[in-house]
Amino acid sequence: MATDMERSTRKQQPQLMDYSALFQLSEPIEDRIAKAAARLALMVGQPANAAVLQGWVQRLKSYPPNLLEAAFTRAEGEVAAFPAVAHLKAYLDQAEFDEQLAVILRGIPKHGPDWKDVEESWGPSKYDFSGPERVTIPGKHYPAVPAPAIPPRMVRALGLFGDTGLQSDGLRRLYRDHPSTWTGETERETGQHSRQASLIRRDLYACWLRSA
Repeated sequence: MATDMERSTRKQQPQLMDYSALFQLSEPIEDRIAKAAARLALMVGQPANAAVLQGWVQRLKSYPPNLLEAAFTRAEGEVAAFPAVAHLKAYLDQAEFDEQLAVILRGIPKHGPDWKDVEESWGPSKYDFSGPERVTIPGKHYPAVPAPAIPPRMVRALGLFGDTGLQSDGLRRLYRDHPSTWTGETERETGQHSRQASLIRRDLYACWLRSA
């Protein structure tokens, strides 16, 4: 049986919150980042002082909580020593870039390289002749679909990617070369789909980093 001292010690131990709980707190993001960095330092056996935590807050406070949670969780599982803040920023930048690229790749087949809104439209009507009079059956309704907003940093990156400074030229390059726009009639070598996607991601990511 546990002694009174053991029970008292367990009651006095502060609860160590995981990153999911930390970043769901309602307090300012700066406080949440400081607590997350302190937990990371504790878990790798190198407690950080207040000045270090303040530096982490300064460098990371512009990122959204969901990306911060994922980055801290990944760092705790992968690094053996307290990392430089640049290590976390690399995780965060990759995740932020991937989110923005996914929006473009999902949208470009629909909105095209000019990134235009899709206007409301109707499919062809059909006619029912089974009754005494012909009945018109309206075609399928396709609602208008506004083109998603592209974040300013990605706009700048697309300008670099297209070599002209214009978002439209970067989008045209993506539309022309990215495998997401290939059709079944596109003739490609085996394995070229993944190689091409990786090359484009690498080049656009380099432009994105320069656009900070």
